[in-house]
Amino acid sequence: MFIILIHELGHFITALFLKLNVSNIKIFMFGGVTTFNESLNVSIYKELLMLLMGPISQVLFWLLIFYLYRVNLVSSLTFNKICVINKVLLSFNLLPIIPLDGGKLLNNFLNLFLNYDISHKISIIISIISLPLIFLIFNKLISIFILVFLILNIIEEITTHKYKLYYIILDRKIHNIKFNKTKNITKINKIYRNKNYILK
Repeated sequence: MFIILIHELGHFITALFLKLNVSNIKIFMFGGVTTFNESLNVSIYKELLMLLMGPISQVLFWLLIFYLYRVNLVSSLTFNKICVINKVLLSFNLLPIIPLDGGKLLNNFLNLFLNYDISHKISIIISIISLPLIFLIFNKLISIFILVFLILNIIEEITTHKYKLYYIILDRKIHNIKFNKTKNITKINKIYRNKNYILK
């Protein structure tokens, strides 16, 4: 639970530094969720950095424990337990499955090159294909529990896909959000998250 908290603090502190609005932080048995009160028009680079700082915080924590272990301030038993837990949590969290960090990182990375409609659909498909990987990390009982949780989140991503697309457009109109680059598009669903659009 403490390692999960370290992970979420990585997201939280980075969000504060980037002036992103954090709504709440929830800690669960196998992970945490930091919810942001930000629109989908937030800078992709800011979101990528914020997402990366969760796993990076875990690695930094492991390096600290490793140092304390080397100077005999942490027992080998404690060090080995932290190594195992850290490895399991990192492996799980970096799977390319929405809503895990790995899935969000994949979606944001695709958003740099593809329009939102395509990148989000690809992220959903990869999330579904990657679900069996859960069984390589946890035992069968825990895997089933996590699988149900992830499937429900993927279903939500599918059902809210069009809503999110129109939300991006509406949010830009209401708040007059502008980007440095502009893209000519032929259909409204071909908009890019990081570009203005001109509908031809």
